[in-house]
Amino acid sequence: MRKIKRFKITSRSREILNRLMRELPLLRRAEFKSQPEVSAFITDIFKCLDPGVVYEFNQDAHWELDNESILHKEMFSACAVTLGEKVETFINNLPNEDKKIAAATVTLEFLKTAIGFVADLIKEQAQKEECETLDLQFVYLPAFGATLAPKMLRDSVRLEKNVADKALPLILEKIASDKIDVAIGSDGVLTPRFTAVFLVPWQKAKRKGKK
Repeated sequence: MRKIKRFKITSRSREILNRLMRELPLLRRAEFKSQPEVSAFITDIFKCLDPGVVYEFNQDAHWELDNESILHKEMFSACAVTLGEKVETFINNLPNEDKKIAAATVTLEFLKTAIGFVADLIKEQAQKEECETLDLQFVYLPAFGATLAPKMLRDSVRLEKNVADKALPLILEKIASDKIDVAIGSDGVLTPRFTAVFLVPWQKAKRKGKK
């Protein structure tokens, strides 16, 4: 069953502020003068977010990628999560590169929150079916570059690149990512920029008392 949602996430403004204030050299280069100015900057980015997700549960899916490679999981949800286009426009209009890096750092923190929100939704769905979810397996994450990405994204489990490159267009087609305006370019890069695509494997929950 395909799920399509526009949703809201919590701002985590204090937590993200504390994270950003640990990067004082970056903030100085970005010409921030005070902590309240950084806090207002985070709020401005939060106002630009337009989170959306499309995800679909699959059982015994056998998606052929080519003659030699397949994507096969017994049970899994395939998901695409985006923060929308407005935040990218906001970042592109910033006056210097260091401020853009600071903004992208904040935005990746919000992307982490959105991914966690969706993962929790899928976990609840799995529990209703007497199943449990396993660690996320990322097919696509935006390039970090000089951006200070959250540990959860930096250390995430990813499909091997050759498999992910073949799987990405197929997954986007299967889950109808166009419903949330997510598309793949000829260079393999997704728009909007702050978008993640991942798989959530399911397994039958172990009964209590059994190993």
